[in-house]
Amino acid sequence: MAQNTSKRSFDSFAEANGTESSTKKPRVDGPTLDTIRQLPIETIQGLLYNMCRNESKIADAVQRTYDSYLAKLAAQPPVDFDHYSKSCWYTLNKKYARLAPSQQYELVGDIMGELSDARTSIMEEAGPATRFETRRNALEVLRKISKSVMLCQEREIRHELMKDGVELGEFAESMLKLAKGMTRNEREKYRAEGLYEKLIELQRELHGLDMEGLADLYAVFDEDEEVEVEEVVDGGVTVSVEP
Repeated sequence: MAQNTSKRSFDSFAEANGTESSTKKPRVDGPTLDTIRQLPIETIQGLLYNMCRNESKIADAVQRTYDSYLAKLAAQPPVDFDHYSKSCWYTLNKKYARLAPSQQYELVGDIMGELSDARTSIMEEAGPATRFETRRNALEVLRKISKSVMLCQEREIRHELMKDGVELGEFAESMLKLAKGMTRNEREKYRAEGLYEKLIELQRELHGLDMEGLADLYAVFDEDEEVEVEEVVDGGVTVSVEP
């Protein structure tokens, strides 16, 4: 029997029969992953939302991913930040209590550093991807540390921290970030636990002094009290109703 001496490659045979070669890379005309990563997050969310509305398979995939995310989040135990509160209280009231006021004055920078480190660590552990209880605990401990500064028993330390105002302002900014990161339902839950009233106490402890950012923090919760009733139509006009 005559041998087949054809040296025609499999690639050329496959292409001639309309079959792509297994080693041939598919042509990619769309944007690369690096291009997508450079888009603003709001743009990506808008595109994905529209895709979900038009493609049921994409919508199902997104929903499954979201359900999986919620299940993973629910399985995580909430983080307890109380040790930061206790540590900061000790620094403010006990650590330098035996020193003369002039010596305490020299150490105010170190104290501010310890407070700042605690605040930064809390915020790193209470990111937007954590469960509500973790973010609630973080907000509550930041409030406790702020109150410890206001009620510091060492007059020189308290005077310098309150006079400077920078550290308390940064605590207010972090608390504001946490509050804004909560959903309206989560803020309502925070209120129901009686924690918002404790936030209000900070203003009273200031005794007329200013804590920059505190008013903005209160405003986030106050806005939730404004109830807007949509689609109440009277002659084609949407009416907003406030209590």
